Amino acid sequence: MDTKDNKQKESLLSTTAKGASYLIMLQFVSRMLTFSLNQIVLRYVSKDNFGIASVNLELLSSTILFISREGFRSILIRDSSNRQKILNLAYIPTCLGLLTTCLTCSYYLSTITAQDLVEMPYYRVAVLCYGFASFVELLVEPLFILALNNLYFQLRVMVEGIAVILRCLVTFGLTLYFAGNDKLGILAFAIAQVVYGMVMMIGYGGFFIYKEKSIGRLIPHEIVEQERRYLFDPALLYLGITMTKQSLLKHVLTEGDKMLISILSSKEDRGVYAFVVNYGSLIVRILFQPLEETGRTFFSKLLSSSDEKSRVSIRQTAANVLMILLQFHILLGLVFICFATNYSSTLIDLLAGHKWSQGEGNAPGVLALYCVYVPFMGINGITEGFVQAVATKSDLSRLSYFMVLFSVCFMASGFIFMYVFEMGAMGLILANMVNLGIRIGYSWHYIRTYFQPSVTLSVKQWFPHAATVTSFIMAWSITFWSEKNIGWYTLNQKATHIAIGGVCFLFVSIVIFFKERNLIGNVKRLKDHKFE
Repeated sequence: MDTKDNKQKESLLSTTAKGASYLIMLQFVSRMLTFSLNQIVLRYVSKDNFGIASVNLELLSSTILFISREGFRSILIRDSSNRQKILNLAYIPTCLGLLTTCLTCSYYLSTITAQDLVEMPYYRVAVLCYGFASFVELLVEPLFILALNNLYFQLRVMVEGIAVILRCLVTFGLTLYFAGNDKLGILAFAIAQVVYGMVMMIGYGGFFIYKEKSIGRLIPHEIVEQERRYLFDPALLYLGITMTKQSLLKHVLTEGDKMLISILSSKEDRGVYAFVVNYGSLIVRILFQPLEETGRTFFSKLLSSSDEKSRVSIRQTAANVLMILLQFHILLGLVFICFATNYSSTLIDLLAGHKWSQGEGNAPGVLALYCVYVPFMGINGITEGFVQAVATKSDLSRLSYFMVLFSVCFMASGFIFMYVFEMGAMGLILANMVNLGIRIGYSWHYIRTYFQPSVTLSVKQWFPHAATVTSFIMAWSITFWSEKNIGWYTLNQKATHIAIGGVCFLFVSIVIFFKERNLIGNVKRLKDHKFE
């Protein structure tokens, strides 16, 4: 039994680890392409248009998708034993998406002012395009769930990779074509979003129609089980509805920054914030999001075992993997805090020019603070993903009440920092730190309770050796001095400042190599699918 369990764990860990590498590759290619093309797009698009597209319209799309599918998606990856049961429930997000799309687009259209139409006459068309593209994605949500349950990570990489590349190229090409006419600029983003949605539908639809040979196998059917006839499994339906309710609150917490800045800031401020997020979210999209998704899949499947004999061993494996992920995020977060904060001005000046690095809005300062915010996002993604993977009905019900509290705390801190203290985008980032800090605390309390008494966990286990932390502090002090005294305005100053940072990074890397051998070894075993 133990040998069989070990083989099953190794197989699951191998598949999910490979899946993580595929998704990381997808996010790396797509985000780097998007980032590179955005550097050119920024030179041809006004701050107003860039802010509207990156804040308002992205918020429209994420609202439709998140509320419609997130709750059921997190539940339907738990159990793949009955394909038809999962497929039937997977159509609920599509039906819910039709309602969500109509309501969200109607609200957006009703809030467009006459001044908005004068400055951007195609804003209404853009709203409809984003709504249509979002609903098209939801049409293939059942197929996405099937792919996720069957661990078809390569399919996702191929389809989403092509969709992202085409969206980037369409945005880039139309931006250049519309250059000089700011009133048409918003259409480039809208048309590209429609292209993205259509490619997703064609990709997933084409694959499963070819694979299944029959559309009938991809539509809902009544299930007969132990003299019971039903369309939706009652237990999973209840969990899905509960998680969908929570997704509304979680969406406020996840996208609350865009909501607040769209209400409390000008269009130009939105452009600056979107510009900073374009830089700061690279590591989040490339690395954190794939790790969160594959980690949630891994924990949900590993810990679903009901075998009492193997439960202790399985939980120990889950705890070990969880701690490796948290330690890795802390180490990566220290790199951002101690190095990226002192090179934000240099980076922006090299890539976007003096208009952004020395202009109004303090983009370098906002980006530096965002780098401090990065580890909060990584840790929250892992801990909250674990809770979603193993939470029971009662746990989810209790979490719903806490989600309300989290939302209130976030909105209150955002109002204080942005409106009372008038800190603008920096205040918004501070409010996000408060929000994620509270959510991490709740999730960690749940995790510790879940593993007791078989496994004891402590926050102290997250952090690296004292020598490693000391080396980071020394590196930050030196690079901070370099930025203030050597400067970054001329090419020679930039070269010297970057060289000093390189030497400091080499020093920190050597310390990590000697002091973090256990973590390096665990990461290697995890990568090689031999972790016990």
